[in-house]
Amino acid sequence: ATPRSSARQLVREALERYGLNPDDFGQFALCDVVGRPGGGGGGGGGGAAGGWQGEHLREVGDWERPLVLQELWKPKAGWSRRFEIRRRQELDRAGD
Repeated sequence: ATPRSSARQLVREALERYGLNPDDFGQFALCDVVGRPGGGGGGGGGGAAGGWQGEHLREVGDWERPLVLQELWKPKAGWSRRFEIRRRQELDRAGD
């Protein structure tokens, strides 16, 4: 990943790396997830891996540049961010 990489490119690369068909990238979206160590109240996404619980999720636009987003916006103290790949179908259901 470089600052010039788009979310769409990163999803394709991740699918390929994990042995999935990179042409299926349209079924997946890169999401910007903000959470806190140890979890907290409910909210969107993520498992409890490492005691981290996602609380706020935003789908990153296909042409947005995730590394630029990461550089321009930092979560408040006590919060952290990670990017996750989610199925668009799951995101659509969660928004209903």
